[in-house]
Amino acid sequence: MSRLKADLLLLLVALIWGLAFIAEKVALDNVGPCTFVAARFSISALLVLPFALKERRRADAPAFPSPKGLWLICAAFSAAVILQQVGIGLTTVTNAGFITGLYVIFVPAVCGLFYGQKLSKWVFPAAFLSLAGIWMLSGGSLSGFSAGDALVFACAVGFALQVALAGKIMAQTKSPFTLSCLQYAAVTLAAIPGAMMFEHPTLAGLRAAAMPILYGGIMSGGIAYTLQIVCQQHTPAPDSAIILSSESVFAAIAGAMLLGERLTPLAYGGCALITCAILMTEMMPLLFRRKDAGLTSCPP
Repeated sequence: MSRLKADLLLLLVALIWGLAFIAEKVALDNVGPCTFVAARFSISALLVLPFALKERRRADAPAFPSPKGLWLICAAFSAAVILQQVGIGLTTVTNAGFITGLYVIFVPAVCGLFYGQKLSKWVFPAAFLSLAGIWMLSGGSLSGFSAGDALVFACAVGFALQVALAGKIMAQTKSPFTLSCLQYAAVTLAAIPGAMMFEHPTLAGLRAAAMPILYGGIMSGGIAYTLQIVCQQHTPAPDSAIILSSESVFAAIAGAMLLGERLTPLAYGGCALITCAILMTEMMPLLFRRKDAGLTSCPP
């Protein structure tokens, strides 16, 4: 897969995730956050399982992820997903989208602090430009930092670790379906106790939330998260994070189309900044004829 194709697929992932903010918010009218997470990711795990088994049965089957790396990425992913879902129920979609977007800043920091990797000079300017765009998209105000905002902030740290670890693990194993399936199974198992102890899910509630659950399980989970891992074999983790940050743009557009929300001129400016950040990641190394792909990735 070429770098350009991988980047375009990551943009598709961002679109799917942007729409998922709507599904996650609507689902909470009928089921609790842990119930929603367990239901959607059980579907995701079952969807990817046949591909993971086929991947493991190949004669040239890729190396299995190390236990340490596997535990770390599953823990980071599970914590991020559950914290985000709980937080969305306690804050607005706009705040959740903005604060989740902070992982754009955290990914280069993770790669630099934990892997000691020198980063391309374009990564941090693009990351801050993207963050400024997300802030403008939110209207330039968070309208008070709530408990839900704090939970979503913590989720952004978890997603940053997951994005960075996915790039590192994929460089070693080249086993995207196996890694995806294990992550989905892990977050399902992590969410079930909370659902049973605190939410007491009912069949009627699950039926009422069927469409958001199916969208989250099939599109956001089974397809989008797997595409993210596949594409990170070809796009470095910091660059991936910047492209994926455009999910906030798509969330705002979805809110306008599906929930009747309207973008302000400031928000349109934010969309433009995020687009510029994505183009900066893609075009500046080419314009200056610098082959910095090796500089921007976390080491294998």
